Amino acid sequence: MAGQAVKGIDHVVVVVADIEAARVAYARLGFQVQPRGFHARLGTANHLMIFQQNYFELIGIVEPNPLNAERRAWLERNGGGLANAALRTDGAELAHAAWAAAGLQPDAVLEFSRAVEIDGRQEQAAFRTVRLATQRARLLGFFVCEHLTPQFVYRPEWARHANGVEALAGATVIAADPASDEAYLRKVFGNDAVRTADGELVVDSGGTPIRYMTRERFGALYPGIAPQRADDHPALLSFAVSDLAQARAVLRDADVAHAAMPDGRVLVPAAAACGVCIEFRKR
Repeated sequence: MAGQAVKGIDHVVVVVADIEAARVAYARLGFQVQPRGFHARLGTANHLMIFQQNYFELIGIVEPNPLNAERRAWLERNGGGLANAALRTDGAELAHAAWAAAGLQPDAVLEFSRAVEIDGRQEQAAFRTVRLATQRARLLGFFVCEHLTPQFVYRPEWARHANGVEALAGATVIAADPASDEAYLRKVFGNDAVRTADGELVVDSGGTPIRYMTRERFGALYPGIAPQRADDHPALLSFAVSDLAQARAVLRDADVAHAAMPDGRVLVPAAAACGVCIEFRKR
């Protein structure tokens, strides 16, 4: 099969204990939060925030079953927060073969769907995913997501947000040793996608970089906001906005705690965003 196994971030997954409270929190942050979806096979519910070429997903467990046992265990250990980055792919089988060849022991291809309402009609958004099994990343998990019906996910009318967000722009992981997952990441993304710079380990992933850095560097780059946890963990999501003043106004009007940086960036602490810090920055 011709194509590329991994093509950058398709969406990120924040796992939450209370899916309704999470919906309310992100609506207060100025996102257009899509109505709740249900993954019948997986026993999970979600709310999406759609952008032009990627999106953001809140997931909660609503029907415990073997397929969500790992997420339930993760939630119990960590109390919620950023858990996974879903990667674009030209084909689930292609990604499975590439990861198997790299010795990553991926799970079998999983196909599932969820109902969505579009123009008064109910459609089925269908996906095929491949999760990494053993030798998982220590800090941020990965899987590939093949969209079988992208027309039922990437809707332009869903990509309009009061805070002006146009794209998911990156993720930041706190790590005492930023290089601790380097060998693993090179297997997941390929050698050319991984580099070191300024003491960080950076995965250049389809224009949406993932940066691994020490807690000290995180504090210097994102002052005034507190990560949720004191240990190593995926700590922050960056969003590109069209107008930073617009983003600040939405947060101010909703009485959401935030910090405005001299360079214009706007930072939201993890406590206001279901366990993950938020950065709004100019596109």
